[in-house]
Amino acid sequence: MNEQQAKARIKDLKGFYHHLATFAAVNVALFAMNIMAGDELWFFYPMFGWGIGLALHAFKTFADGKGWEQRKLQELTGWSTTQEELAQLRERTEVLIAILSSVDWERIDPSLLSSHENLENARLTIERLQANGATSTREEDKQEVMRELEKLEAFVTSKKFAFYEKAQGV
Repeated sequence: MNEQQAKARIKDLKGFYHHLATFAAVNVALFAMNIMAGDELWFFYPMFGWGIGLALHAFKTFADGKGWEQRKLQELTGWSTTQEELAQLRERTEVLIAILSSVDWERIDPSLLSSHENLENARLTIERLQANGATSTREEDKQEVMRELEKLEAFVTSKKFAFYEKAQGV
């Protein structure tokens, strides 16, 4: 759930709880008026009618079909990446891009240019996942990004990379 969706959810919950409090206050007042007047008990009629509306509001608020569909999709596909996880992946990617950008790969080892390109593609995939709310993308996309990041992190922490940095004088 991104921030905009969370704000909308909070607004829906506040609306329902306000409706519930109003329902309770008004119906307590109607009950008191009915008892004081000593008439036949009529307060049930408005309470029943309004109760139907409140029940529909509760259903809309707590049994939202769209939210259920998203949760079920995540459950069935195994896709449970949150925006926070995507932000962490993006941060890791940005660090690797900065490290790899500091080395002149064409001069040192042209065969490693594809690593930088793969990293840029991983960053674009993460951006796409974040834009889609991480729910409408395949699990394979996430796994591909993770594999590429792990491979590049392993390379950047390897002795071979340290040798390249020394060779370039970084």
